[in-house]
Amino acid sequence: MIHVVTDSTSDLTPEFLAETGVAGRVHVVPLTVHFGEEEYRDGVDLDRDEFYAKLAGGAAMPRTSQPSPAAFADVYREISQPGDVILSLHISSRLSGTHQSAALAARQFDDRVIEVVDTRSVSLGLGLMVVEAAKAAAEGKEYKEILAQVRQRIANVRILFVVDTLEYLHRNGRIGKAQALVGGILNVKPLLTVEDGIVAPVEKARGKAKALERLLDRLVEEVPPERLEMGAVMHAAAAAEAEELAARLSQRYGGARFYIQQLGPTVGTHAGPGTLGVVAFGR
Repeated sequence: MIHVVTDSTSDLTPEFLAETGVAGRVHVVPLTVHFGEEEYRDGVDLDRDEFYAKLAGGAAMPRTSQPSPAAFADVYREISQPGDVILSLHISSRLSGTHQSAALAARQFDDRVIEVVDTRSVSLGLGLMVVEAAKAAAEGKEYKEILAQVRQRIANVRILFVVDTLEYLHRNGRIGKAQALVGGILNVKPLLTVEDGIVAPVEKARGKAKALERLLDRLVEEVPPERLEMGAVMHAAAAAEAEELAARLSQRYGGARFYIQQLGPTVGTHAGPGTLGVVAFGR
């Protein structure tokens, strides 16, 4: 039997898993969000609305920590039997030590196959790969075929996003190649991507509206409508803007559906409120 495991940076909620047809087929190991001395397991002790309410209420700047190898080992042991296969897909190892924790846990099992994959992605870039892997497992595909499909997605997934401020990425040490934009001109909004597993700048625009217009233009250039297979919009406490962005994407992509999902506490800690982004899988 094949089992699919991921971590909470995939931003997969039970509702989203149900919406995409893989409810009960994905096991999510939570990261921990810290507000001062308070600790919350992402998606377990703290949901999205509670998280953004704490941010808006002036709570201390949050930080995050990865699951321990023991947390992964407990899940691997609980969900599988000797002889089973576990596909464990995780956030970029250049953004978090989560992949390393999972890999250390996998070494404890020599009676089952555990493939720990660094997707070099995050949020629904990772999450949609997990959904596809779970669907493929449900269809009875062999795990090596599923792994090949995941690796193809890793090489071709496109993520573009706009943040209201670089402060959160900067303070939490996840700013990557976008470091050069810190302290830039007021009201210049950077269009960012995740490239080779780290945050990287694409271009700059004057104001958020123009940045989102460039996001739309760039996505259509890089993943033309005839090549789109799956897409989603991500947001951080910006539901109305996300709905509008999804509608504009659907128009440009001939009525194609784009899922909408709010960033969870872990990713929201690093992106900050107001973030809007899109992920697309192309043929």
